Amino acid sequence: MQHDRIFDGLAQRFQRSIYDDPRGAIRLAILQDDLQALVVNTRPLRILDAGGGLGQMAIWLAEQGHHVVLAEPSTEMLQRAATTVAAAGVQHSIQLVQASVQELAAQDCGSFDLITFHAVLEWMAQPRAGLTELLSHLKPGGWLSLMFFNHHSTVMRRLIAGDLETVRQGNIASDGQRGLAPISPLKPDEVLSWLAPMGLELHTWSGVRCFYDYMYRDVRKTVKLEEVLPLERQYSQQEPWRSLARYQHMLCRKLTTNAE
Repeated sequence: MQHDRIFDGLAQRFQRSIYDDPRGAIRLAILQDDLQALVVNTRPLRILDAGGGLGQMAIWLAEQGHHVVLAEPSTEMLQRAATTVAAAGVQHSIQLVQASVQELAAQDCGSFDLITFHAVLEWMAQPRAGLTELLSHLKPGGWLSLMFFNHHSTVMRRLIAGDLETVRQGNIASDGQRGLAPISPLKPDEVLSWLAPMGLELHTWSGVRCFYDYMYRDVRKTVKLEEVLPLERQYSQQEPWRSLARYQHMLCRKLTTNAE
């Protein structure tokens, strides 16, 4: 039986592969672009950063004047997040909680104006059930920032690499035993079909890293981030590039009872 993937023992690799790399900078920039109007120069919000990892998003949100609960099931990741939060000087605005999505209810954290759920869904054995459970902590009229790993991108990467047999067999998902390959990569259309039944209305949909991950490795070593990022931003909401991006970001609002 497959279980959710937790990153104990992989925090250093996660830091190196995601955040100490242009891929992380592009990812953070697109997310911040999409969230800008909601969180910058607005009233203080109560925010849940579910599966918040090393705390980069939580720190940015706290710097905008919001109170953030960073929930992370990995002991190692949470310890590193605590160090990073303290170094940023925002420890009074961020509450660290060791909990998975399924354990949040027992923490009695209350409800939230905004939930960020970035690059977590693809590590869940039952993504739809996990997302449904998470939404119980979102206030009516509140916002969900959902970013997930794109199934289509994995297929494209396999095809480009000549790994045709894997694509033929449909063995796109990882077994979760090693590395940083997701166990539940998701198709954008599949997730879009979940939104209305979950009482969510889509407001913004962006692709995160529409082309950078497909660049030849030697090119990635020499290309400058300041040249890549404007083009990533330009294509992030344009088809067909959006639907081929490494990650999909959907900013949704939870409908109120009357709206439903």
